[in-house]
Amino acid sequence: MDLIGLEVEKTFVMEQMRESIYANWQSLTPIPLEEWEAFRAIAVHRTFAKNSHFIRAGEHADSIGLCVSGLFRLYYTTPDGHEFNKSFCTTHDFIAAYSSMLQRTSAYFSIQALMNSELLIIRYEDFQSLYSRHICWERLGRMMAEQLFIKKEIRERELLMLTAEERYLLFLDRYGHAAKHLKQYHISSYLGITPVALSRIRKKLTSVNE
Repeated sequence: MDLIGLEVEKTFVMEQMRESIYANWQSLTPIPLEEWEAFRAIAVHRTFAKNSHFIRAGEHADSIGLCVSGLFRLYYTTPDGHEFNKSFCTTHDFIAAYSSMLQRTSAYFSIQALMNSELLIIRYEDFQSLYSRHICWERLGRMMAEQLFIKKEIRERELLMLTAEERYLLFLDRYGHAAKHLKQYHISSYLGITPVALSRIRKKLTSVNE
């Protein structure tokens, strides 16, 4: 396929991804087509190579990312260099260092692509400007905040109330499709256990299923 053909194919695929996002948002709240076009006009498409960062701890966040494709991790780094995964984000997820963005402070955690990924990025101030255009954006913003709160509450409950094995099974249910792109220490860090403990859990589950 020549370069023109590749570019046409890439544009077609990207358009399909955008339409998938629009359909997903429509399932949350009705968004008129002209409002969707207004969003597209101020959103920037950006690709991230594997291991590159959307934001690093210590930087000031000013934008929201919407995952078009790929996989990201949100992680903390201790002063001695140890990393702890806070969360993973996949297609249709909003991604941002929200406290940094809202409070205009340095980000406490980093956001890294774990495979070649794509984001639609919009400055937070530009997204806020949409609120005055149509009520759908206020509804979407509220739903986004509610989903993040629920995700945080579920994460806290699981770490406090469930066993490591139960947390691992839930991880597979949510992120099993992306597990092949995750190193073992990424998964164990997210679960709050050591890589050795994760290996034991995997061996146990494998023996049970044989």
